[in-house]
Amino acid sequence: MAEQEPYLRTRIGGEFVDLPGSIGSIRASLPEDRRAAFDAAIDEAPLMEVPLIAARWGLPQEAIDEDEALIEQLKRGDFSGFAEMDESAGSPQ
Repeated sequence: MAEQEPYLRTRIGGEFVDLPGSIGSIRASLPEDRRAAFDAAIDEAPLMEVPLIAARWGLPQEAIDEDEALIEQLKRGDFSGFAEMDESAGSPQ
C-alpha cells in the first residue's frame, strides 16, 4: 500500500482545496524561478514560523490575492463580512 503524500486543506473562494503538505512538495510545486526565494525564506525563518511560511508559499496566487484583498479591506476600516467577536466568549460566568 503506497503512502499518501501529506497535504494541507484550505478554502479558497469558498471551495476546499488541497495544497502541498511538505517542504519538498511545496518546492516542487513552485515555478523554477521562485524555488531559490522559497529556500531562502525557509532557511532564514525562525523554527516556530516554518510551518506558516511554508504553508503561505504553498498557496496558489488566487488565494494570496484573496488574502491581500481582505487585508486591504480591513486597513480601510471596512469590517463588513467579518464576524464580530463576542467579548464574553471564554470568560467565566
